Amino acid sequence: MANEISVNAVIIENEDGTYRALCPDLSVESVGKNSDDALRNLKDAVTKHVKEKGASLNSVKCMKLRVQVN
Repeated sequence: MANEISVNAVIIENEDGTYRALCPDLSVESVGKNSDDALRNLKDAVTKHVKEKGASLNSVKCMKLRVQVN
């Protein structure tokens, strides 16, 4: 069974229509042309970050939530 961690993820739409994905838990971020692309890139960046820190990790779960702010 693969090792997994859960991290918080924030997806932000930029003014130019691209997206930025942030993982505040690890101070990791990525960009993408859409939210799915940004999230996929964030998963890769988090996996790389954790592996570089010496941890054994095969899978990263990121959650995408929609929150309405009034």
